Amino acid sequence: MDIELQNSRNPRQPRIPTVQRTQLHRLVYSIVTLILFVEVSPANSHPNEHLKISPAIRFYAPNETLKVWVFFIDKGFVTQSDLRRAIEQYHSQMPNQVRWRRVLRAHRGLPDSTDLPIESRYIAAVLQLGGTLRSKSRWLNGIGLEATTGEIHKIARLSCVRAIEPVRRYTTIPEFPAHGSLFPSAPSLGMNLSYGASSAQIAQIQADFLHREGYLGENLVIGLLDTGFNLEHTALERVDVIAQHDFVNDDSNTADEADQDDPNQDDHGSAVLGVLAGDAPGQLIGVAPRARYLLAKTERVSQEGDIFERQIEEDWWIEGLEWLEAMGADVVSSSLGYADWYRFADLDGRTAKVTIAANLAAQKGIPVLIAAGNLGAQPADDKPGLRGRITPPADGFSVLAIGAVDRDGQAAPFSSRGPTFDGRIKPDLMAMGIGVRSIDTTTRDGFTTDHAGTSAATPLAAGVVSLLMQAFPLATVEDLVSTLRMTASQSDNPDNIAGYGIIRAEAAYHRLLDQFRHTGQPNPIAVQPVADLLQTVLGKLKREGLWQNYPNPFNAETWIPFRIASFEQVAIRIYNLDGSLVNVLELGGLSPGDYSAKHRAAYWDGRNLYGERVASGTYFYVLQLHGKIHTRKMIILE
Repeated sequence: MDIELQNSRNPRQPRIPTVQRTQLHRLVYSIVTLILFVEVSPANSHPNEHLKISPAIRFYAPNETLKVWVFFIDKGFVTQSDLRRAIEQYHSQMPNQVRWRRVLRAHRGLPDSTDLPIESRYIAAVLQLGGTLRSKSRWLNGIGLEATTGEIHKIARLSCVRAIEPVRRYTTIPEFPAHGSLFPSAPSLGMNLSYGASSAQIAQIQADFLHREGYLGENLVIGLLDTGFNLEHTALERVDVIAQHDFVNDDSNTADEADQDDPNQDDHGSAVLGVLAGDAPGQLIGVAPRARYLLAKTERVSQEGDIFERQIEEDWWIEGLEWLEAMGADVVSSSLGYADWYRFADLDGRTAKVTIAANLAAQKGIPVLIAAGNLGAQPADDKPGLRGRITPPADGFSVLAIGAVDRDGQAAPFSSRGPTFDGRIKPDLMAMGIGVRSIDTTTRDGFTTDHAGTSAATPLAAGVVSLLMQAFPLATVEDLVSTLRMTASQSDNPDNIAGYGIIRAEAAYHRLLDQFRHTGQPNPIAVQPVADLLQTVLGKLKREGLWQNYPNPFNAETWIPFRIASFEQVAIRIYNLDGSLVNVLELGGLSPGDYSAKHRAAYWDGRNLYGERVASGTYFYVLQLHGKIHTRKMIILE
């Protein structure tokens, strides 16, 4: 009807029969398809194809096979509207754990183009010209490729290709577990923690304070990128592992496999996991023993017995990091570094591909902790290899680079040093990296205190970050990074040997407490900073108000604290984002006082006026006192 009406208003415009319209649609579709093919076709040669190819690989012999990154110009969308729709669709399919981590801990909670997959037509166009696909990175919008130099030059002619760079390879000096004396296994973790020989590493960073407050990592997901993980040790048998993946051999087993790995491949990662998650009272207690874990194997330690030339490609690490983010990791810890192909000028937070990926992870709401490296004992120079310097991705902007100290708090000679090329202080924080207690990886029930290196210090720091996130679920990555820097042992006088100093978890906790006025479980009591405590005069409260609910975010139930200065009929109203009334908590007449403790605070079970559970999302709660409206925001996370 609408078409006929429009045609009657334009009598000079002839109607197109249905058959002709169908043929016209097919013709237009064919033209568009042809245009898209031409756009990615080798025939559409780029006049500056050589400018796309890195000078490091431009002049190899035509038949020489190289490993390269091929980066694309976009994600293949013709219009911005198409791109927005794809992002909206991705957002609708994001797991709740990922969605809410971004909402709570990132400045940009919504997904963006980096989250979308690579355009399949671009990949097909590249592979049609030759080469073997090695990996994909949606964050970097590129693929890892093994191809000849001749094939690379052909690929560079594709208009969809932005740049081609060599895959960086490196030799690290990771610290592998020394084999100390053996100790028997111990019973499972109880309420009264018995650290044994691990007490020194725990107490130095004040993680024992957080344990006494009741924070052990519950409901937090920690992601590890390392050499592999063997969970058969008695101290690791109860670790809650959500998932694991071997990015070196592309399977779901990160432990050593005889047909794939040299012996002891998984030693390093297993010892790191022990520092974080060990559960053997009297022998070893990890920093976050009740957290859940995602394990990614991204490094080949040795091949055919050569344990000194340990080479890996950055794409394994990047693939692992993207996997951890998509699986819902809250924190990422990695005790790996990349050195051989980098110079000091590359330590700018923008050059190394692993650093770019680490920066993106932080922007998506994940604190990333990286071992600063063990090259500090060497004189610094500007040659490839980064002698004396931190190793990427420790040069990232919001990345926490972790250095090593001894039991007395002195910086270890081997701990790599800053600054970055653009002048930023590095490392960021320090933790024990000499004489660290963990499992003896050569046994099923032994322990040793001989672990050393920034690899051992990093999981200690990652554990503290996890416990602070448990205590303060609304803290962003920026909140956590800045707080840890400002409360460390030498925050007033940072340098490029020890950064801002040794972690002070108790001081960080109190600073965050001042900022957020509350904690999460298991100690959900609203607290004001000392300078803002309620004062009383003749028993009458001078200040009153509405404080942050706890826990927040919450699932199923929460408590809302408040204070009143005189007898009041108290009713707290809850609204959704549309401004519609959801529920009213009628508390009746109350005497003046502090209603912060759980047995006195207002309680809400997450249901509306009709007794139905409300959906996940953001809600507002309102209290009116003497004509003044007090409003706060809370989040339900199913």
